[in-house]
Amino acid sequence: MNAFHKLVSANREGSYSVSLAPGLSVGKVAELVSVIDGRKSLLVTTPTVARLYARQIAGSLIESGVDLSTVVLECNEKSKSFAEVERLCQKCFEVGLDRRSLLIGLGGGVCTDLVTMAASLTRRGLSYLRIPTTLIGLIDAGIGVKGAINLPNKKSAIGVFFPPEHVLLDPSFMQTLPRELISDGLAEAIKVGVAMDPFLFEVLEQFSNELLKSPSTADINKLTKLVWRSSLRLLEELEKNLYEDRTYQRILDFGHTFSPLVESMSGFRVSHGVAVAVYIALSSAVAYELGLLSVEDRNRILRSLRTAGLPISSPILTDEVCDKALREMEAHRGGHLNLVVPTGIGKSVFIDEKQALPMSAFRTALRFLDSEFSGLTVLRPSASTITHAVAPD
Repeated sequence: MNAFHKLVSANREGSYSVSLAPGLSVGKVAELVSVIDGRKSLLVTTPTVARLYARQIAGSLIESGVDLSTVVLECNEKSKSFAEVERLCQKCFEVGLDRRSLLIGLGGGVCTDLVTMAASLTRRGLSYLRIPTTLIGLIDAGIGVKGAINLPNKKSAIGVFFPPEHVLLDPSFMQTLPRELISDGLAEAIKVGVAMDPFLFEVLEQFSNELLKSPSTADINKLTKLVWRSSLRLLEELEKNLYEDRTYQRILDFGHTFSPLVESMSGFRVSHGVAVAVYIALSSAVAYELGLLSVEDRNRILRSLRTAGLPISSPILTDEVCDKALREMEAHRGGHLNLVVPTGIGKSVFIDEKQALPMSAFRTALRFLDSEFSGLTVLRPSASTITHAVAPD
């Protein structure tokens, strides 16, 4: 053995907290003040969230003695960029954050992505909190350990694993959310239900229509149960392989093989939730063609998407695009496809090799979805560009 050799342990043990924080949306900040614990903080939010929530929350924090600055960012998929992260890092220095200070992301998935990226880079790592304000943030984008930005032609191409210190969930933010953003979040909940939780799937079948019809009057107890069960199941699955270094087989990749390409090829006009819904529909139709899924369960999955106000087909998603997406995923997942397809409600399997997926199955599935359910279209504007959206990313 070389005498001039030292093996250095580079592991970093840690944990983070995800908890319900009812009342935060109306300025009840006692729990947040406790989490901040006297640290100088920068609150990052979006224009609409600032108008509806952040000003009141910031005012309550300052009244409670928190040393707080605020920055409002225009957050959408096109602003999820190096330039916006650099701007946020500069703001951290302008307001005097030191290595003990705190970033707070109050917004949807784009907002919390930018905060995660900036926190990982500023002073080589600042502590940060996430307070998601969209359904997709509450049950997916805001509760894991990843942050990312886009390249012009590729969704979330550059990113980090950088856990937050705390995530605070207040389902009441949903009461002012527009239909399009509710639908986007329901796509992620359906993903979890189809892949691994039949009870959650049944909850969605019963509650999606009520929530979409009138978010402001929907049963808050049902909404809270939906948010908590969805986020808890996702976290339980994430925790097994949080940094994606134990295996490239991840059940939570369900819904995320074809969706990034659909988003980027549309110039990010197609929202994330819509793209995930199209993938869920396609994988269900393909699973049926391969004899892995019954016609009853296939149709039940497709009905759940339509009930949630989601499309199940896209003119962008051709068999050539499917082939390209599969090749990209092989490169991203260690040389294996690891495609998640449902075998029932709450059950799924991995298809490891591309050879097991004949393109004829994709062509038949795509034709079926286009012909049977052509009444809905995928090419609606993304949630972040809808002018009346109440709580955008």
